[in-house]
Amino acid sequence: MASAFLRRILRRMKQLGVSQTDLANRMRVSRPYITKVLHQDVNFSFRTAAKLANALKMDFFPDLREQEGQSQSSSTEDCATDAVASELVDQG
Repeated sequence: MASAFLRRILRRMKQLGVSQTDLANRMRVSRPYITKVLHQDVNFSFRTAAKLANALKMDFFPDLREQEGQSQSSSTEDCATDAVASELVDQG
C-alpha cells in the first residue's frame, strides 16, 4: 500500500508543481525527512500519511479497489508512474 500511496503523492506533487521543499514547509517537517519518505527509506505513520495527503489536498482514503475493466497489474501504467516518481525524487 505504501508504494501505491507514494506514487499518488508524487503524481499530485507534479500536478501542483510542489517541490519537496514546498511539501516539507506545508507539513512543517524537514526536507530530508520528506526525501526519506519519498525514497521509502523510513517507515511513516498514518498520521504522516494523512499530513502528506492534507498538504496536497488529496483524499487520504481513495477507492483502491480494482476498476472495472482494469487488470490488477497494469505494467505500462506502473512503468510510466515509476518514471514520474523517479524524476520527482531525483529533482529533490
